[in-house]
Amino acid sequence: MTKPTLEHRSDFFKATKQVNQDHVLIVLNYSLPSFVPLLWEQSRLRVCADGGANRIYDELPRIFQEEEESAVRARYIPDAIVGDLDSLRPDVRDFYTQNSVPIIDLSHDQDTSDLHKCIKYAQGANPSLTQQSKLLVVGAVGGRLDHQLSNIHILYKFRDLRIVLLGKGNLALLLPEAFEHEIYPDRGVEGPICALIPVGSPVSDVHSTGLRWNLGGQSLQFGELISTSNEIKAERISVRAKGPLLWTTELTGTPGLQTSSS
Repeated sequence: MTKPTLEHRSDFFKATKQVNQDHVLIVLNYSLPSFVPLLWEQSRLRVCADGGANRIYDELPRIFQEEEESAVRARYIPDAIVGDLDSLRPDVRDFYTQNSVPIIDLSHDQDTSDLHKCIKYAQGANPSLTQQSKLLVVGAVGGRLDHQLSNIHILYKFRDLRIVLLGKGNLALLLPEAFEHEIYPDRGVEGPICALIPVGSPVSDVHSTGLRWNLGGQSLQFGELISTSNEIKAERISVRAKGPLLWTTELTGTPGLQTSSS
């Protein structure tokens, strides 16, 4: 039986000030890539995960160094701050409280990560989230390995949502088993290095096109074969497999143009 096809396009790397009703931005507590303002402008909902609010407060003024810090901070006000709030600094909390930002204390729940909490909040705030919606998670790649593995776990936990993990130099998303996949990377930003990684269990009958080293029905498994340090060689990558795969690309270009205050 033929599976439906799911397309993956990195349209969020294109410079625009038009809000995309299908985009949600989640900011985690790790060093932010310089393209955060680009994603901010086009997202319908912007949520900071606990100390992610510190990152917005501290790091965005460094991106716009020619502007007053207060002007930048006033321009980038999140819609909510969600988490167990063990990392949110008092001065940052006071600033966003004064700007009427809801601060959702979920410290009673120590069984889920702040990213998990933010996704559940986004679902509640946007009941219309669909397979076409994209949850763009910045600060998700880099730093502590256990945090990165937790973020990858979230891709599998919420495999019915389209979640993209982003950081300085990397992008990662899940290719669910229920679909055949067509990937259209932004070649000005992504690659050439890419990978197809089986996480948690072996994945059999993997087929791909558009890569330097394509797969023709092999099984991927930790301890055996995995497809890392592969290369993008076409505008369109196709992947099908009997199991979910993690797709990653390196980010080597500069996405769009930084949005200005004008």
